[in-house]
Amino acid sequence: MDGVFFFDPEDRIYMDHFPSNPVVPGSVIVNAFMEACKRLGIKEDTFLIENFRFARFVSPGKYNFRIQEIKGGIGCTLYNKSQKVVTGKLRYET
Repeated sequence: MDGVFFFDPEDRIYMDHFPSNPVVPGSVIVNAFMEACKRLGIKEDTFLIENFRFARFVSPGKYNFRIQEIKGGIGCTLYNKSQKVVTGKLRYET
C-alpha cells in the first residue's frame, strides 16, 4: 500500500522537539506506520519494531510512504520526494 503521511507543523509537539528547527520524533513515524497497518486491516495487536533506520531528519510536512507484506511482517519505507528517508520492519509478535 502506498499513501501519504502528514505531520502537522502546527502540532504542539514541535514546541519542545527542536523548536527552532522542528523534527518529527522517530516514535511518531513508527506509530504512523502501525496505524496505517491497522487501517489496512492487519489485526496484529503487537508488532516488534525491527531495523528502523533514519537516513535524514524528517521535518513536519507531507511524506509518501509504502508498506508491504514481507516474510514475517511489514516492510515500511518513508520517502522525501523519491529519496528513502526511513526504512524498517514491523514484525508480527508470535
